[in-house]
Amino acid sequence: MLDLQLTGRSALVTGASSGIGTCIAHALAEQGAHIFVHGRDPGRTSAVAAAITAAGGKAEAVTGDLGEAAGLEAVIGVVAAAGGVDILVNNAGGPAGDFSRRFEAIPREDWLATYASNTVAAAELSRKLLGAMRERNWGRLIHIASATAMQPTELGSDYAACKGAIVNLSVSIARSLSGVAITSNVISPGVIATASVAAWVQHIAQEKGWSDLAPADRERRVAREIFGIDIVRLGRPADVAHAVLMLASPLGDFINGANIRVDGGHVLTVN
Repeated sequence: MLDLQLTGRSALVTGASSGIGTCIAHALAEQGAHIFVHGRDPGRTSAVAAAITAAGGKAEAVTGDLGEAAGLEAVIGVVAAAGGVDILVNNAGGPAGDFSRRFEAIPREDWLATYASNTVAAAELSRKLLGAMRERNWGRLIHIASATAMQPTELGSDYAACKGAIVNLSVSIARSLSGVAITSNVISPGVIATASVAAWVQHIAQEKGWSDLAPADRERRVAREIFGIDIVRLGRPADVAHAVLMLASPLGDFINGANIRVDGGHVLTVN
């Protein structure tokens, strides 16, 4: 088995109390990293940390709403008091309201809230936790964006714009760290089969009259005919976690300022 050289490293994974974040936290822990599991809900966040520990890993829970200054500073304070981390995975963030809204239906306050919990939180966490990485002369900043950053639709324009800003932010950070062994990269997932996406797919299947199909056949039709995914399946949280492992590892130290699309060919643009 390939040694990813992550034993003894430490990582903060934001938004790790469910979905993709949980999978990323488990994957890093399985490679020997000590994980700060972040979430807003204390019960769910502690449950993920406990599951990692029960599986033989090292983890502790840290809670706070990253969209609020107090919550953001609380998380930074806990991690900084422990000596900082080697790896920051900015995974938390989503639209402040319903993603299915068109542009005219998204009010100013939701734009600001979405920007705060996505872009501003990623920027502040990166800025405040860089100090410990500089002292070690090693670090990884990994930002989870979205395929909508490159291929936005008529829906969720606040979310797509914020994720596009994260792609831009990551490159700026990478340029500012020239000559230091710290990298900044983005992973842009496509349609990933989390619990919320599974419910959405079920709704699509009902509208299309595909509900009677076997689950695997239904997924293939949705992937091919609705999303145009060349791999003809939906993504899995593990697909994103595997990309995180590559970027987090010292083996990925020549990847910097990149945007890695994990979308099965869904995005049609060249970059």
